[in-house]
Amino acid sequence: MQGFRRDRLTWVAYVLLAWFAYLQAAPGLVIAHLRDELHLSYSTGGLHVAAFATGTILAGVVGVRLETAVGRGRLLWSATLLMSVGVVGLTAGRVATVTVGSVLVMGVGGGLLLVAIQAALSDHHGELRTVALTEANVAASVAYVVLIGALSLTAALHAGWRLALLVPLAVPAVAWWGNRELAIVAPPPSRLAAGSLPRVFWLAATMMFCTTAVEWCIAAWGASFVEDATDVSADTSVALMAGYFGGVVVGRTLGSGLARRYDPARLLALAMGLTALGFAVLWPAGSPVQALLGLTLLGVGLGNLFPMGLSVTVALAPDRSALASSRAVTTTAAAVLLAPLTVGTLADATSLEAAFGVVPVMLALSAVLLATLARVQARLSSAPAP
Repeated sequence: MQGFRRDRLTWVAYVLLAWFAYLQAAPGLVIAHLRDELHLSYSTGGLHVAAFATGTILAGVVGVRLETAVGRGRLLWSATLLMSVGVVGLTAGRVATVTVGSVLVMGVGGGLLLVAIQAALSDHHGELRTVALTEANVAASVAYVVLIGALSLTAALHAGWRLALLVPLAVPAVAWWGNRELAIVAPPPSRLAAGSLPRVFWLAATMMFCTTAVEWCIAAWGASFVEDATDVSADTSVALMAGYFGGVVVGRTLGSGLARRYDPARLLALAMGLTALGFAVLWPAGSPVQALLGLTLLGVGLGNLFPMGLSVTVALAPDRSALASSRAVTTTAAAVLLAPLTVGTLADATSLEAAFGVVPVMLALSAVLLATLARVQARLSSAPAP
């Protein structure tokens, strides 16, 4: 892995993925404020995260065709503009219909951006894609912590959460202006969409569905869970989520280094175990300290589930990275759509604590699927060549 080099395209991808992650996490964190301001139920609050996921699913379906039609670079920069329009709508909306619709637009733009970034890094770095994708997600996790800090700062200044979402809209504009001559191109169309993905890819994609469901149950409802379980304010519960996002930074930083020496599947298994430990601490939490510890452990484990899972999944179709990236985005977005919405619906019927039982179930399924994937790959590798 000594040949890995970060050039301008790599850094642009890192910056834009961090910007995407900042805004992707925002709906889940501002749900607590929107519920207070607009008097929303858990289910209606969950629709905001579901809307983002729905938009991302749409983007995953059409992403490859759009990239082929307009080019990867034009798709990437147009996607940042569309996501920015959605953010403006979210901050301006004063009824749930407008805010949910705006988050849907954010999801479409964000999904297209994610397809382009993941494919660009995979194509650009080839066999070293695991390092690139993990480092990119380190940048994304740093953005989560910056978001927590921005929301906490605006709360302390009584400036409102909306300012924390509007100021970062300058990032893609500056990035585009400074890199408008940078060539961001895709392989020939025959490599982008020709053929079909192998069956083993869908086994890995299903595993990613489960791990993403776990991640977004925590990202979307973690602050609300802590608020209910420890009887703290919405601002305090959001601030405690810094433990989770800080853990993600630590986990992905460690993971990016380990990815240079170890198989991503082994690191993925380790991350699943640590995630289970963190949830075992968080679920029964009755104090802010215990909740913070559980969130931090969860962050360290969960932080590596997506980049390691994505690397394992895309590597199963290395000659069709854009198609693999697009389908991975669609699959994980479906998890982002269904998991928080399911938890919100169950919470309305029972309690948020009971609804969090979805997390260990999905985590167990992901572990079973990873083990199955390892057996299938071992059988395929030992099969005689035709």
